Amino acid sequence: MDWLLIIAPLLAEIRNVKKLAGRSHTCVYIPARGREQPLSHTSRYAVVVRDADDECAEDNCIKVPTTGKSAAVEYIVNNANCEYVAIFDSDVYFTPTDAERLAAAAGRDGVATSYRLVVGRGFWGWVAAVASDFGFVIMALHRFVWGGAVAGRKETLARMMRGVSNAVSDDMYATARAKTLGVPIRFIYLRLISPPPADSPRTVFKWIQRQYAMAARLGPPAVKVGLAALAIWLATWALYPHTLLIYAVAGYIRRKALGVPATLLYIPAAAVAYVYTLAAVVLGFLTREVEWRGRVVKLNATPPGKAPARREAIP
Repeated sequence: MDWLLIIAPLLAEIRNVKKLAGRSHTCVYIPARGREQPLSHTSRYAVVVRDADDECAEDNCIKVPTTGKSAAVEYIVNNANCEYVAIFDSDVYFTPTDAERLAAAAGRDGVATSYRLVVGRGFWGWVAAVASDFGFVIMALHRFVWGGAVAGRKETLARMMRGVSNAVSDDMYATARAKTLGVPIRFIYLRLISPPPADSPRTVFKWIQRQYAMAARLGPPAVKVGLAALAIWLATWALYPHTLLIYAVAGYIRRKALGVPATLLYIPAAAVAYVYTLAAVVLGFLTREVEWRGRVVKLNATPPGKAPARREAIP
């Protein structure tokens, strides 16, 4: 049975490979704050949604009476004037075709999500990229909603995102709601590229730890159990180093297949990313607060309720 453990990352990946969906006309939105680099490209074919106290620099930009990304997402799905809605993070490069295929993959009854590919700039940037790519394996093992790219019918998204304004993590909140409501979560590969979120040993680890801490503390029970099993599985990689090699090679091939930049640094960076990820998963269950967007966020606290957004149509 050892060989099953060794090739498990590859077997998990097979579940993600599906025929590309068609294309459905959709309205595209980007909740944003600040000036992320991808916005100079993606704002040309999306509506940028900003807080009332933020400055609109894009031609197609609106301000909404909410604060924070989660609140902006709920406002979008409640007020959009389209049958299908696609929402992307401001640090993700995407195309109109990506949005249409994501919407088509959702179908009439579900939601569709994808996952980004971080492109490194130097060794530590590639460590972040390899660690981020583990999200594809997790997605295959247990479908979750990645808030950086999600689409579906407006009514379906509105049901799933109801109350997300008060959530610390829109990803975990949406995943839990989808499971509770019986909304299918469908995944498709898209060429979604992001710049590295960190580029030093300390900042890369803190970024990875924050992702798993939010999942471990805020995710639904199935996610918590899955993360515990994941920690055990990752620990066995030390006994079967071939598994890490297969994971690294599979990730490199995935990038080449999607036409995403990858250098040979990806392979050695996988060893560091493995250690960081295992430590981050274990520490995630013990972490009570994280630094996020310049502030300390308590993972066991419920943010104060916000006033409901005005019900007016947005383009």
